[in-house]
Amino acid sequence: MQRTPPRHLAPPVRVRTRARDHLLAESILAMVAIILTTAIVIGSLLDRQESSAARLPNLLPPGPTTTRAAAATTPATPAAPPATSGSPLGNAGFEAGLSGWRPLGAAGLERVGDAREGAWAAVLTRGSARVPGLAFADILRVRTHHVYRGTVWVRASQPGTTVQVNLFEALGGKRFAVDTVGAVVGGQWQRLEVEHEGHRVGASLAMEILVPDLSGGSRLTVDDLAIKARSGTSITGQ
Repeated sequence: MQRTPPRHLAPPVRVRTRARDHLLAESILAMVAIILTTAIVIGSLLDRQESSAARLPNLLPPGPTTTRAAAATTPATPAAPPATSGSPLGNAGFEAGLSGWRPLGAAGLERVGDAREGAWAAVLTRGSARVPGLAFADILRVRTHHVYRGTVWVRASQPGTTVQVNLFEALGGKRFAVDTVGAVVGGQWQRLEVEHEGHRVGASLAMEILVPDLSGGSRLTVDDLAIKARSGTSITGQ
C-alpha cells in the first residue's frame, strides 16, 4: 500500500517557464536599456555643445556701417585768387598790379581783366619798341647746385606770334648764363617753361618775355608766372 507523505513534507512544485518567454523578455529589456542609454548620451552631447558654443567668442567681423554727412548750410563765398605757394613771384597773376614788372624799350604794358586764372592778367603791346617785351629783374638770389624752373602762360591776339622766354642771372649790371625757350602761339592759352642752373652765388635771377614779331595792332596776354627751385645740378633731373 502506497503512502502519501503529508503536504507540508512534500517537495515544492517547480513551475517551468518556457525558454521562448525568457528570450522575449530579455530582448525587450535589452532594447529598453539601449534606448535609455542612447537618449542619455545624446542629451549629454547636446548640453556639452550648447555650453561650448556659449563660451566661444564672436569671431565674425561687425557688419559695415554707413555714415552720412549732413549737408552744409554755410553760404557759399567767392573763390579767392589762386595762391602762388612755392614761387618767389608774389604777384605771379598780376592780382596786386604790375609791381615788379616793367616794359622793355617803349613797349606798352597794362593790366586787364582777361585772365586765365584769378581776375587779372597783363597785356603787352608793341608801342614804339624795336623788340617789345616785359621783365622782372630781381626775383631771388641765386644759389649754386640749384635748378630754377620758370613757367608762364601766354596768349596772342594774332596767330603765329613768336614768344621767347629768358631765364638768366644778373650781377653788377651784367647778364650772363641765359637759358631760353621759344614757341609760336595763337589765340589759345599756352604754357611755356624754361630751366636754369645756378652759377654765381649772390647773383639775381631774372625773367624776361620777348615778342620780336608783335605787330602794331596785336597784343600778347600774360598770366600765371611762377619760379620754383630744387636742389641738384642737372637740368633734366626731377
